[in-house]
Amino acid sequence: MGGHRLGGARRTGAAPGPRGPLLGRLHGLGSGIVFTRTWEDCEVDRRGLAIVPGARALVIASAGDKALNAALWGAAEVIAVDTNPAQLHLVALRLAALRGADDAAIGALFGEGRVADPRALYAAALRPHLDEAGRRYWDRRIDIFASGLHRHNRLGLAIGGFGRLVRLLAGRGFVPAIMAVPDPAAQGRLYERRYRRRFWNPLTRRLFGATVLLRSIALDPREREAMQRERFLEELERRIGRLAAMVLVRENPYWLPALTGRGVSPQHETDWLRPANLAAARAAADRVRLVHGSVVDALAAREPGSLDAIDLSNVPDWLPAAELARLWAALGRALAPGGRAVIRSALRAAPLPSGEAAAGRLLRDDALSGELTAAERTGLYATVSVLRAVEVDAP
Repeated sequence: MGGHRLGGARRTGAAPGPRGPLLGRLHGLGSGIVFTRTWEDCEVDRRGLAIVPGARALVIASAGDKALNAALWGAAEVIAVDTNPAQLHLVALRLAALRGADDAAIGALFGEGRVADPRALYAAALRPHLDEAGRRYWDRRIDIFASGLHRHNRLGLAIGGFGRLVRLLAGRGFVPAIMAVPDPAAQGRLYERRYRRRFWNPLTRRLFGATVLLRSIALDPREREAMQRERFLEELERRIGRLAAMVLVRENPYWLPALTGRGVSPQHETDWLRPANLAAARAAADRVRLVHGSVVDALAAREPGSLDAIDLSNVPDWLPAAELARLWAALGRALAPGGRAVIRSALRAAPLPSGEAAAGRLLRDDALSGELTAAERTGLYATVSVLRAVEVDAP
């Protein structure tokens, strides 16, 4: 399919021979990939976007989970947009795996993030389903999967370091204890009684607040400054306490890998990656089209009312004022009446549509937004906003 073609010089021939985990680590750090999994709750996306069969959707590409979930949920067209070509290459590899790899290989590649012989799998099942630019990119980087996809990008290193610090503070019995609790209420009591004061004290707050960690969570300096003004880490501490009593860590696909270094059970993965859904995800893969560029430009290029579901992640948090105004205007124009947009924000004072172009066209569903903010299992976002497009009478 030409939809995920990124261009580039022609290259033929088989993938180069084995290289191994050490070069995989080096290539992981130099891959340009920022996100290897999407740190946004897929259940919140499903409820917020309310995609119906035949819907037209646009999402931020990131690691590809949003696009594949939207297709799985029935969208007839899914546009995955990203300014980072490396992220698009990662999504293209997911699409290639759905076309050429078996279920076990897909789970190992994108769940655990590691396979024993990535070059053999790549040559046999993945490379034939990539375009020339994708082959050129992955020919040099597929060894990432020998050492671990999720461990060797900057965000992965920060999360891994955070998890090691947590395990050091908690002591040897931490992982067995949280894996054995019977229910979220018991987990919440365990956290309050045994771990909260170990995790949150003046020293750890200073360590967690170090610039390197915040830089890994918030890539844009404007976003980091706003998060610091709102005392993001204090809010994160509060939200982690709430999450501890809300959802079992062993079933949380975001926090289990971060805290324990272990992958979550396949049935608790993001929707498209669950074993029961892989057949449907394969059938839906051809509905995904990748676009290299800004989401503002992608929305502005759409015909009026041509999208039913739009997921902007937390992009509005870091857009400069002029681009934010363009975004709201393009969003209000592209979203069909009755359509929905989901926007996350790390900020309590979340950016929301304003200006004449969006006035009266986009209404925030406060009740649903409040429900989804409370339900978000990552704990990273202060707000989740669901916007509904309404019909505007002509003057």
